[in-house]
Amino acid sequence: MTVAAILLAAGASRRMGAPKPLLAWGDGTLIEWEVRQLMASSVDDIVIVCGARMEEVRRVLGAAERHVVFNARWPQGRATSLAAGALALMRPGHEAPEAIVIQNVDQPTRPSIIDRLVEERRAGDHDVVQPSYLDEADGSTHGGHPVVLAGRLLTELSRVTDATYGLRAVVERHPPVRIPFERDPAVWIDLDTPDLVPEARRVFGIRE
Repeated sequence: MTVAAILLAAGASRRMGAPKPLLAWGDGTLIEWEVRQLMASSVDDIVIVCGARMEEVRRVLGAAERHVVFNARWPQGRATSLAAGALALMRPGHEAPEAIVIQNVDQPTRPSIIDRLVEERRAGDHDVVQPSYLDEADGSTHGGHPVVLAGRLLTELSRVTDATYGLRAVVERHPPVRIPFERDPAVWIDLDTPDLVPEARRVFGIRE
């Protein structure tokens, strides 16, 4: 059975001020780099959900554009893109996945993190596995990203809406097994605004 990934890249990137998938990232763009990281992991099947600026994103992806799915409802919220990605994995011709990696384009990750989460999900047959990290400021533990779901939750994922809190609601119904990654900022980096980009590049060893 396969490991599938849903890469969410449909938003308008308003707080960033420029399309997040097209951010300069090494010798190319952020989304090109993320696709390469997914392909270097245990992921077998990728769905890239696009919305805003889709044609520009498709052009930079080259051969990987075959993985693109357009979500016409992207302005209605992220959950619509998650549902679109899940539905794409349910189409005829797609092997039912054993695990589903949910990754947001503004939350880059490493193949080693994906593989550790997939391995844990497989070993314990867990519904949801998530990295965790320690907030040194107050000593609290938080869930990080990406989140890996069992393939049996695919139908549930295809029905999420923002009105019912999207992925968060799925995780609440299926409390995750959390794997500590306390010293790896990759599990908490979130590229919301331009000031966060230089530090993220440093974490991943990306030249300016």
